[in-house]
Amino acid sequence: MKGIYKKLPFILEKVLEKKYRIEISPPLWEMPSQDKFGDISTTVALKVSSLIKKNPLEIAKEIKKKLEKYLKKEVEKIEIIPPGFVNLFISKKCLINYLNQILRYKEKFFQTKIKRKVLVEFVSANPTGPLSIAHGRQAVVGDVIASVLNFFGNRIAREYYINDVGRQIDLLVNSVKARLEELRGKETIFPQDGYQGEYVKEVARKYLEEKTSVDLKEFSIRYLLSLIKKDLDALGVKFDSWVSQNKLIQKKKVDKAIEDLEKRGFIYEKDGALWFSSTKFGDDKDRVVLKNDQEYTYFASDIAYHRDKIERGFDLLINLWGPDHHGYIERIKASLKAQKFKDDILKIIIIQLVKIKSKEKMSKRRGNIVLLSQLLELIGKEAARFYYLIRRNSSHLDFDIELATTSSFENPLYYIQYACARIESIFRKSKLKKISPSFSRFLKEEEEFLLLRKILQFFYCLQKVYYSLEPVFIIEYLKDLAFYFHKFYERKRVLEEKKQIMCARLNLLEATKVVLHCGLKLLGIEPKTSM
Repeated sequence: MKGIYKKLPFILEKVLEKKYRIEISPPLWEMPSQDKFGDISTTVALKVSSLIKKNPLEIAKEIKKKLEKYLKKEVEKIEIIPPGFVNLFISKKCLINYLNQILRYKEKFFQTKIKRKVLVEFVSANPTGPLSIAHGRQAVVGDVIASVLNFFGNRIAREYYINDVGRQIDLLVNSVKARLEELRGKETIFPQDGYQGEYVKEVARKYLEEKTSVDLKEFSIRYLLSLIKKDLDALGVKFDSWVSQNKLIQKKKVDKAIEDLEKRGFIYEKDGALWFSSTKFGDDKDRVVLKNDQEYTYFASDIAYHRDKIERGFDLLINLWGPDHHGYIERIKASLKAQKFKDDILKIIIIQLVKIKSKEKMSKRRGNIVLLSQLLELIGKEAARFYYLIRRNSSHLDFDIELATTSSFENPLYYIQYACARIESIFRKSKLKKISPSFSRFLKEEEEFLLLRKILQFFYCLQKVYYSLEPVFIIEYLKDLAFYFHKFYERKRVLEEKKQIMCARLNLLEATKVVLHCGLKLLGIEPKTSM
């Protein structure tokens, strides 16, 4: 169904394997930087050259020869550009064929079936308060990554890990206790470093109102988790499972994980505590797993948690963590290596912080955080999701509220949605219910093929997101596609007097609509039908 887009990576893989005995991580092809360089480009020759120390132009010639053999029906020409780029120009007949396949198969035309069982764990904020805007970024990025992986055929589970034991939970409970005493009219000393947000008072008020016999700790965690779930629901993020750290401990899964490491010779005692020999696996120092007060560390629970994920049959684990977890990566990977799990089974993505034009540091304890719920009230779910994705995961994000709420082409979400609405308007005016793909052959002009080529670049956009786990590439692609569509609309009449040309261009717009809708829905955004 996909022709050249399916064949090309397969051919390149075979060339690498048979000719050079090497393997290069996908994607092996990309979109050229300018239209004049064709429809598809590959830099494989340059990558091979750096590995085997051979002239990249000679390698490019060998690659070109193979491509010409297997793609002669689809490609108009293949050119080599120094120092070793190989550019492919798809024939117009082939482009029309792909257009008609999009009309027939819709978004399925762009799907690739990669059957893996993947667990995406994200947000996982301590249940010590409502979600902040930083948590919102993790939520949206994780949700979109899961959606893209699912689009590629993976079996996806979204999971939230609840850190419901330890010092932070104890501090929360003591903070609620202090507010309870205040509500009862008693003098109390608020705990040092306690949680001071208004929500703590609300937990205490609810506890008194319900006159429940439930343990205060359990009540506090349950109430705050309900706030977290409410915020996530408003953001359009749903989890398949919620895993409790406390239950992992109660079910003796932490005991079993540490015992297994001890049997393998990687646990030792020092200063009354148990230590994991993580330096044997690349960590900068060994790590405590059981403190001298006989309480497990967070790290010990995380060892058990990741072991539990793998035992549930997942082929790939993806964790989204905040920037304060950078130093935690090596110790977790060390624990997996010690248990003889695959090195590449765990992928950790660090999501950088978010600011809303304020230099004030956010803190749950001081109660001055900017809440996710407040952001959603200001701009709504769809604008929030879009603007959480406009930077790479590793880049800090300055959330521009003013731009997100602007109804003009300066606002990229508005610009993209306007393209969706404009296409719908054109179809309404045409009053045509169904158009035959046979009309597509009447596309002849350069502007028509520029838009069609941009539509087909959605293939590479999805590949790029799949392998990089960077949703920002969908945003950038949709902005480009909207630009090409608006440019085409301004230069060419769609509702032409000549029926053949009109129907051909409506087919082109239908394919544009399919891609715009598919891209937006992967972002969790509903396309507009009117504005």
